[in-house]
Amino acid sequence: MSRQTITMALLAVLVAGNALAQTVPPPTQTPPPPAAAQAPPTAPVILPFPAESKIGFVDLQTVVAQSALGRAGSAQMEQLSKRVEADLTALQGRLQESQTKQQTQAALLSEVALAQLAKDIDRMTRELNFKQQEAQSELQTLQQDLLADFEKKVLPVLEALAKEMNLHIVFNVADSGAVYVFPALNLSQELVKRVDAQYAVK
Repeated sequence: MSRQTITMALLAVLVAGNALAQTVPPPTQTPPPPAAAQAPPTAPVILPFPAESKIGFVDLQTVVAQSALGRAGSAQMEQLSKRVEADLTALQGRLQESQTKQQTQAALLSEVALAQLAKDIDRMTRELNFKQQEAQSELQTLQQDLLADFEKKVLPVLEALAKEMNLHIVFNVADSGAVYVFPALNLSQELVKRVDAQYAVK
């Protein structure tokens, strides 16, 4: 399993739902009526790994989503994303307010006031563009740090698991090309358990 493979799998989970908003969110709509209560999902049945097998599979996105280490990283990304989104939304709101004033009250303002308003709009536009680039860079830096940390910690655990089970190769389910994988060959839950045991998030 290549490092590029694990990085792409981690990336898919860490950035899911954390896209940087660059426009003001739409007005809040009336939420639909709550759906009928559903029974909690049953825990998956984990079959014993075939002793004679020399290959195994892991779903790395599952490992990121279910391990405490992966969830902690996702939470950090979400927290930062919400903070920068709130900052950008506030700035964009002030800009739109000034633009609306320029469009609707031009006849009521003096030339000096109009000139100052135009300068303010230009300044806020440039500031918004800069803040958007700065926020995107901040998110990308955190994302890269989280990916590097997760890879550094998880790969040795996976390699140790493969050696312990005397496996010749371990595939990532997402890009293995397999149409069907016998569930007992999936080591994802075991990997999650070992990662959590070795790197308990306090």
